[in-house]
Amino acid sequence: MEPPEQSDRLRSLACLARAVACSAPLLELLESACEEALTALGAASVSVSRLEQAGTRVRTLLNAGDLGPTEERWPENEVYEIADYANLRGVTDDNRAWTIQHDDPTADQRELELLRELGKGSAVGAPLIVDGALWGEFYATRLVEAPAYSVDEMAYLEALCAIIAGAVSRAEREETLWELAYHDALTGLLNRRALSERSAAILDNPAEDRPVTVVMVDINGLKQVNDARGHQAGDRLIKSVAAALSHQFDPFPGALVARVGGDEFTVLVPDRPAATVIAAADELCTTSWGAGAVANVSCGAATLDVRAGQGVDPDMLFAAADRAQYVAKRARLRRTVLDEEYSGPCENMGA
Repeated sequence: MEPPEQSDRLRSLACLARAVACSAPLLELLESACEEALTALGAASVSVSRLEQAGTRVRTLLNAGDLGPTEERWPENEVYEIADYANLRGVTDDNRAWTIQHDDPTADQRELELLRELGKGSAVGAPLIVDGALWGEFYATRLVEAPAYSVDEMAYLEALCAIIAGAVSRAEREETLWELAYHDALTGLLNRRALSERSAAILDNPAEDRPVTVVMVDINGLKQVNDARGHQAGDRLIKSVAAALSHQFDPFPGALVARVGGDEFTVLVPDRPAATVIAAADELCTTSWGAGAVANVSCGAATLDVRAGQGVDPDMLFAAADRAQYVAKRARLRRTVLDEEYSGPCENMGA
């Protein structure tokens, strides 16, 4: 691809700014930015990497364009140690952009090896500065037959990176706000609001029949722990139960695990047999009671087969599981109690 003319570059910058102006998840914004940057730079490929491991390496999040034989668009483990690449050290140490050509005998050998591995003739890298701090690196290549990046293009690259960095900053702020709005601050689990919205989406007019099981979990002895050892110990107990719940139910695709009160948790699992879900809850109960500690958990469950096209009120299912949990708590049972009313097919639970 030939380098764009000055007027084309300005239009490309405008297109890039428009592409990343919308609210979207970070990776989606980066994908839009990379696609526009290919045209804006006349690049064969572009990549965005993020700084990690206390600034000792960068991890590539996305590659776009004409990829090399070892590259993937969404790489799982493409990592570069900063100490191994002189130009990358310039980015991280001095926030300095750089360029390299395949036939430059003075260039860093590791950078030249990378170019050859990618099948490219030249490359350019520049820092992505987000909110005043180094966030990562933007990397672009051109084919062997294309001219290398000029000084003027390096200045243009800085403007391009500033637009991308602004989009990254906004996306991360929005994702942080989303985390605050929908996640419990202490445990990181979903909160009551998130559970309400997501469960309604699962149970509202499904396209096909699906089993749904809800498990209510309550910590026994939290007040005693708070009184005897202080609230920091109580918080550690809550977080340990949250971790145990995540461990038990993360293997179930689509499961929702939420903290809905001080010592109360709710788990909703769609599309799995009720017996499998209850067995996981039973294991949690058995483990907590067998530890011999002051605190343990009580579990109650409710299950139904939601019929296609039939809406279900999640609060009715939650209330049924809560009633069962109260029975388990009062009787100090070391197993999950299944609510008798909602222990099978959905009949008259329409919203």
